[in-house]
Amino acid sequence: MASPKQLKNVYTILEKVKKGEIETHYKAKDEGGGLFGKIDFYKKPDLIKPYLHYIDDYRLQSIFDVYMNDPKVGTENYQKFVKTTEFKKLDSDKQPDSSKFFEKFKENYKKFPKHIGKDIFKMYYNNIGELDFEERTDKNAIKYKILETSNNPVGKVMSNTSNLKSAVFARNVLGYFITRMTMMDYIDPDTSNDMQSGMNGEQGGNDPSDAFDKMFSNKIGKQMLEDAIQQAQETCQKLDETMSDEMQEEMFVNAENSGEASKLNPNFLRDTVAKLEKINLSMGPLKDKIKKLLDNSVSYFSAKKETIYEDLFNSDNVAGLEEYELLHPRIRKAFMEDIVVKNTKAIGKIDLYIDISGSMSSGCGTRNLNGDHISKLDFCKAFAAKLKQYDMLNNVFVFNAKVKKIKNDIFSISMLRPDGGTSINAAIYNVQKEDVNAILITDAEDGCHTYCDKAYFIGVEGASFHHFKPDVIEQYSKKSQVVVFDGVKIHNVGKNGSV
Repeated sequence: MASPKQLKNVYTILEKVKKGEIETHYKAKDEGGGLFGKIDFYKKPDLIKPYLHYIDDYRLQSIFDVYMNDPKVGTENYQKFVKTTEFKKLDSDKQPDSSKFFEKFKENYKKFPKHIGKDIFKMYYNNIGELDFEERTDKNAIKYKILETSNNPVGKVMSNTSNLKSAVFARNVLGYFITRMTMMDYIDPDTSNDMQSGMNGEQGGNDPSDAFDKMFSNKIGKQMLEDAIQQAQETCQKLDETMSDEMQEEMFVNAENSGEASKLNPNFLRDTVAKLEKINLSMGPLKDKIKKLLDNSVSYFSAKKETIYEDLFNSDNVAGLEEYELLHPRIRKAFMEDIVVKNTKAIGKIDLYIDISGSMSSGCGTRNLNGDHISKLDFCKAFAAKLKQYDMLNNVFVFNAKVKKIKNDIFSISMLRPDGGTSINAAIYNVQKEDVNAILITDAEDGCHTYCDKAYFIGVEGASFHHFKPDVIEQYSKKSQVVVFDGVKIHNVGKNGSV
């Protein structure tokens, strides 16, 4: 009896063809090609598996591209070169200026095998046991030396399973290799060419391994690598101090839409937080106004208050000291330890909705103590910081055409950028869904057709509530739920939407 016909999965057949296991069934290539003879099976150039998902691949490449083409990065790398003895030994007519060095740096980045940066990323992201390495050959030997040099055990502990932190290490290490190659273009062009040939799997005039050692294994090369790794470690440590894991992942996800992930370094992170602190410190004319706006909104929501009595030495409130000074010195001395201070603190937190549409980049009608214009969005950031300082800030949402919840930490707030249109209705729908008292700060360049008793509007300079449905703005106005701050004064909004 004939055995039943066996059907083979097409992918199994293709795998066998690639391995040369079924050439007997079809003509071999030297016999005319056969059915599969002309098929060129595509293989990725990566030396390490698993391969990146194409979306993560694109995000990582965006981080690399923005970083390597940043003039500031070019200047920093040039300054590293200028400080070396290698630069000082060059004849003055062969010493490049910053712009020439940066142009050559960008050229070398274009020529550098793209998959090496991805392979470095994968080494930092994955546990070593999860990686599958290609067989080492003469053609990929230099690439493997690059990967071996890139490895840093401490860095791998910090970056494991973190896309953003792995990208920071890969970006810094890749930048190091390209900087050294660019330096060698001026110091020893022949060695640089040999290195380039080795990366391309070719044999140059000399052994590529010797070229590699000249570029990366000398004292200067090793020190520069240590510096690159050290900066990556400091950046990742600062990331953990200022950002949640969720926000870090979000920054990586948005890498192709924003250059923030490419700019990450300790100074950038410190400066971002310091910028908001500077805004708060230099608000000057706004401080009292923000307090009044907070008083208005909190009063509307009838926030609960708790009273705490603390002894004088443990209290931050010194409001009662003037009356204490009026006491007779003997009485003051006798009752010093018995004096208590009454502190009243608002309790109950409020959601904050910040309009981040493009128009929020314009001025809010006042200047800071340095004389600089304060943008509407900076005013919102300062307002949020004040709410947080009073421990009244609950959730923070931003809205343009859509509503999005962000972390309520200072770094997340300070990173806000204006972009897009405005949908106040979307914000109100979210307030209703959350069912939490909320302050909405907006320039009101959109209408609203829904009344919500949990919403309190603060319009910034130029805000007009004429776009609201007449009966809706009348309700907000009648119940004192809408004001406009023009940078100088706080105005109540009438039932027709005007101040």
